[in-house]
Amino acid sequence: MSEALRWKPSWVLAILVVVALWLRLPSIGFGLPALNDPDELMFELGAIRMLRGHTLNPGWFGHPATTTMYVLAVVNVLVGLGGWLCGRFASLDAFGTAVYADPSWIILPGRLAMTAFALGTILLTYRLARRLAGAEVALIAAAVLTLSPVHITYSQIIRSDMMACFFMLLVMLAALNIAERGRWRDHVLAAFWLGCAITTKWPFALSFLPVAGGIWLYRHTGAISLRAALARTIATGLAALLFCALLSPYLVLDHATVVRNLTGESQARHLGSTGGSLWFNARWYLTGPLSTGLSIAGLLLLAPGIAVAGRRPRMAALLLPLLASFFVLLCTQTMVWERWAMPILPICAILVALGLCRVVAPVGARWRIAAGVLAAAAVAVPLATTSLAQARERMHDTRQRASAWAIAHIPPGSSVLVEHFAFDLLPQPWHFLFPMAEAGCVDAAAKLHGKIGYGSIDQARGTRANVDYGTVAAAKRDTCRADFAILTQYERYKAERSAFPEEYAAYRDYVARGKTVARFVPQPGETGGRIVTIVDFRGAHDAPR
Repeated sequence: MSEALRWKPSWVLAILVVVALWLRLPSIGFGLPALNDPDELMFELGAIRMLRGHTLNPGWFGHPATTTMYVLAVVNVLVGLGGWLCGRFASLDAFGTAVYADPSWIILPGRLAMTAFALGTILLTYRLARRLAGAEVALIAAAVLTLSPVHITYSQIIRSDMMACFFMLLVMLAALNIAERGRWRDHVLAAFWLGCAITTKWPFALSFLPVAGGIWLYRHTGAISLRAALARTIATGLAALLFCALLSPYLVLDHATVVRNLTGESQARHLGSTGGSLWFNARWYLTGPLSTGLSIAGLLLLAPGIAVAGRRPRMAALLLPLLASFFVLLCTQTMVWERWAMPILPICAILVALGLCRVVAPVGARWRIAAGVLAAAAVAVPLATTSLAQARERMHDTRQRASAWAIAHIPPGSSVLVEHFAFDLLPQPWHFLFPMAEAGCVDAAAKLHGKIGYGSIDQARGTRANVDYGTVAAAKRDTCRADFAILTQYERYKAERSAFPEEYAAYRDYVARGKTVARFVPQPGETGGRIVTIVDFRGAHDAPR
């Protein structure tokens, strides 16, 4: 192979990285300073709790997301120090105060950190695929992730999913090293990365399956006995648990909180995400996140890709058991979430690339390049088109349109109930109310000035999955009287009123007391978000003026 050809894959990969950044960075500030994804604040509050309390205990372990909050804490320190050194903040305390007025100071850097991990997953997928199937398959797999709308979405949101995928791929590479060399160093690395994956998100404990597969492959070279292979498997698993305890010691030290958080995460139903039977969930993922994240053509190419992988021992041992176990896990849950499909996207990207190469292979040499280009376009064009459309939606969200209307029409001195984290409205001369379940509707500005922590939110939420007007305790609903209400959950409960009759009844009675003065509906490809309803209560007899 000539020197030019040897470097060609690296140049193509560099172009893919540039494209990945171009698709992710321009819209990464969507919504700010408002938070359209409320869970971003949850992760950041865990990081802030550690910094304010000078502790390594994030105080929340639902995912458990410990490594995510550790990374965010480091990022926040760097941002605060940078702002202080540049004279933007008089002190680190001033930085903390600024964060509660405008969370963009920590949310945007946190999102950039997630983008860095997302780029890491693209590079690691390329590296894994190249070692398993060659440069051609590796570049196609990297391109699928680069263009995938689902991958792009979770490259721009502070969550634990992207980090967990990054660690999962590192586990798989370590497992491949075990299969090829069987060094104890690779077992230790596999255990460490597995510990990182588990302390980022619990279900990624399934990443142990490639490790076991790697040990099985090494055993079949005749280098070790069956007893030695079993010993290595057990030792690596125990080492991973040890690394979990070292990486997140409060999983053990604060086990009572761990149990409480896991109980809170175990919901039988969730607004907009309640699952169904195994077949219902399977259909939901196949027609939703996977068809969106891989394209219809990519989804069809999975079958030949799986067939090819099944005939290759290394791929069969390292990829297929993990793919199957994650998919079965998704299909047996009581809820369905787009982000839960994230761990199978890199594996599917490799299989799609394999399938594409397999379909094109029988074509005659004269037409093979044209067939390959057409097949690749059938996958890439829908992905790119959807990704660009979703970027437009994120940058023109209904919640920001509602804020613009409110600023133009709500008079000074009004009391306003807001259901989402509308930090963009804080400078307005209004009295803000925010629903907090058992606590009723609270003074949002006062809570922010008091630098509210996640513990207060968690205590008020109790076992409720959502914090909104519908979940406010019945005895506390009088605290929610306002001149105006900006409701982001009302239409969702209305659509699922049979599953949430009490919550919907509360909204129905609340909205009936006023007059709906504005309504903002998402438009595919143009406006994203939820249906936002603005209600004027000033004419109601029982509403304060």
